Amino acid sequence: MSRIVYEKNDRQYDDPRRRRGCWWALLVLAVLAVCVAGGAAVLLTLAGQPNSIRVKAEPDRDVVAVNDQFTVNVTIENVALDAVTIDGIGLDGHLLDGAAVTAMDPLYQSAEARNYPLYGKWTEYTLDQTLLGGEKLTATLTLTALRPGTYSGDLTVWVRSKLLGMPFSQARRATLAFKVQ
Repeated sequence: MSRIVYEKNDRQYDDPRRRRGCWWALLVLAVLAVCVAGGAAVLLTLAGQPNSIRVKAEPDRDVVAVNDQFTVNVTIENVALDAVTIDGIGLDGHLLDGAAVTAMDPLYQSAEARNYPLYGKWTEYTLDQTLLGGEKLTATLTLTALRPGTYSGDLTVWVRSKLLGMPFSQARRATLAFKVQ
């Protein structure tokens, strides 16, 4: 490619129409940075716990005997202005090693065992309950102690939401611990 050079007052100048700037590269980098930041924000939203609810899990006793029943009251509070749908309540597999769910109020629709490589195994009890802004739902789980030991794990409440018009679920976790003698 030939260069056009002008001479003026014993100096040489490049043709200004032939100069190549880095404006296009800067524009591409700016668009790429915006796309990466937007993608990261979406992923953080999907991976985060929902801010629309508060969850508290309270067992009626911390120590139970084998084959005894005990209850766990799970209070779910909608702290948002909009209605939320509670998909279900899940119990970590570690908790279910020490106790079995024998009843739940409100009644759950189905129980499904799940096992994911990164999160582990748990059983999800489907509720499909809608809470309006400011409302509370208290779910009472009745468990029967199975074998001696100390058990601790996550009690998880799934909330159905929409992000950019697409449905997805987020989970709010509360720690539950008990001892079976």
